[in-house]
Amino acid sequence: MRIVHYASLLVNDDEVSGTAELVCGSGYLFRKDGERRATLVSYTDPNLLLFGRVDLTDAQYLEDELRGGAAAIACSRAMEVA
Repeated sequence: MRIVHYASLLVNDDEVSGTAELVCGSGYLFRKDGERRATLVSYTDPNLLLFGRVDLTDAQYLEDELRGGAAAIACSRAMEVA
């Protein structure tokens, strides 16, 4: 199973959005949004920021939309006061 994260990469002081696919023993293959060409980035590169996993993030988004979207979820939560 592929592990792919939403990510951003700092290149020449410009932040580029895309996805990063985990490659065993090598690091991450970073792809800009809408491109097929990938750049191999080290595990330890501080310019690579990993966000949520694509599969989990997309599934949560769909589940939230079925419940009426983010605003409906936020407005329907019970206030928890201790």
